[in-house]
Amino acid sequence: MNGAEIFLILLLSVCIVAYLAQRMNMAQPIAFVVAGIALASIPDFPSFEIPPEMLLLIFLPPLLSEAAYFTSLRDFMANKRPILQMAISLVLATCVGVAFTVNWLMPEISLALGFVLGAIISPPDAVAAVAVTKKVSLPKKLTVLLEGESLINDATGLVLYKFAVAAVVTGAFSMLDASLNFLWMCTSGLFLGWLLGWLYIKIFPKIKDIAVEILSTLLIPYASYLLAESVHGSGVLAVVATGIVISWHGPRIFPPAFRIPAQAVWRMTTFVLNGLVFLLIGMYFPGILKGLSAYDVYDLVTLSIAVPLVAILIRFAWIFGITYIPLLFTSCEATKKSCPSWQNLFIVAWTGMRGVVSLATALALPTVLADGWTSFPHRDLIIFLAFDVILVTLVLQGLSLPWLINKLSLVYDGHIFQEQWLAKKEAAETAMRRLEELQQDGNLHAAALERIVSHYKDRLESLGDGPNTPLNLADSKSQEHHPLIASENHIWKEVLSAERRAVVCLRQTFTIGDEVMHEILRDIDLLHNRFANNT
Repeated sequence: MNGAEIFLILLLSVCIVAYLAQRMNMAQPIAFVVAGIALASIPDFPSFEIPPEMLLLIFLPPLLSEAAYFTSLRDFMANKRPILQMAISLVLATCVGVAFTVNWLMPEISLALGFVLGAIISPPDAVAAVAVTKKVSLPKKLTVLLEGESLINDATGLVLYKFAVAAVVTGAFSMLDASLNFLWMCTSGLFLGWLLGWLYIKIFPKIKDIAVEILSTLLIPYASYLLAESVHGSGVLAVVATGIVISWHGPRIFPPAFRIPAQAVWRMTTFVLNGLVFLLIGMYFPGILKGLSAYDVYDLVTLSIAVPLVAILIRFAWIFGITYIPLLFTSCEATKKSCPSWQNLFIVAWTGMRGVVSLATALALPTVLADGWTSFPHRDLIIFLAFDVILVTLVLQGLSLPWLINKLSLVYDGHIFQEQWLAKKEAAETAMRRLEELQQDGNLHAAALERIVSHYKDRLESLGDGPNTPLNLADSKSQEHHPLIASENHIWKEVLSAERRAVVCLRQTFTIGDEVMHEILRDIDLLHNRFANNT
């Protein structure tokens, strides 16, 4: 079986597993991991390995870029303190806790090796966090915290990993070098990412070809990642910075004719890459088990339970600690009232999935020490424990997340509904003012103006006088069940279906050609997505 055939099998598996996951209401990453394990367990199924550096290069840039593009800079800055505490301090605490735990349970594993494992598994993964939480409804602030943490914590984890591995290979470690390296990785990565994003925003309006424009959005994250890595900066932070810069300026420079097809291309790209990366995570696992024959089963079981448990417990202790301990030293009632509920904190603590970064760093461990012939100690065991944590956090935590959200009474911030109403009202009122200016010019067709004025009047009336108007009382899923919206959606579905049948019938009777049919069907589809998106 050649590489092309294997690749086609993987793509087919992605399609089938995604369909089954939807039918079973399961988060797709979990289903892909399980399917990967099942595929690799098939007798005589060809095994293959992607170099770890290529694994990061292929999958990380586009997936991180998409996550960064939809990250709110305002919300990120408003929550920068807890995000940085989780992205730096929590990663350090997890690394230390795991190192001492492993050394205590199995003394032949040195502290330096424990720090290697801790550095591999300490940073939760942005790709996993976004992919798993996409299927559940979380309060906005929790999503901001989880995505913000996982977007920038890789720099901390990778610096720890680099110096922990160096300490094992060479027997030397310098705190000063580690600190300076961390500073350089962060500053150079952020600066180069910002610079590339800024240059892209300047160049984009000059392209003027939709196909090239869409392709450029796929290439720019790779360019940002490679540029930062070439100067030993953080490619992860560079991609995040580029994505945020483009996210900030994109809505101003991206025309509607570009946005609609670009969204479709990106949706397909991220779907395929997410499917493949989690499928590969599962496929690597059975092969790792083959290198563990030298270890006692009791030790393996003990470590496979203890390491993910310690990582999860440290996350719980840290998140609850940084939230509630400061309250003991303040008398400000406003600060106490603004404290998140314990239910929300529990979900943040529980949602710490590991993924592709932990996978790649584990597989990238050197095979020999500095002398060139001594094997890297306990390499297979470290890789196994890293995969163990990835599987436990993805499968156990990911599967239980929807159940926990249903059982816990999460506190949702209602200000997003106020913002939605305000933005819609301001947009409609601005359009009405512009229409009044056009009416005063007197050079436009009066009937055309009147039809558009009626449209915006209807929009303003449907908005009511605030977000507590019934149509805007709840989130979009709840709005679908409002009698008026349900009726409108039903009517739109019927009339648009009738339009579509009529146009297709004209093509089938050779009254119109395919070009005209596709152009009109595209307009009908846009209306369907706008007005009948739940049918």
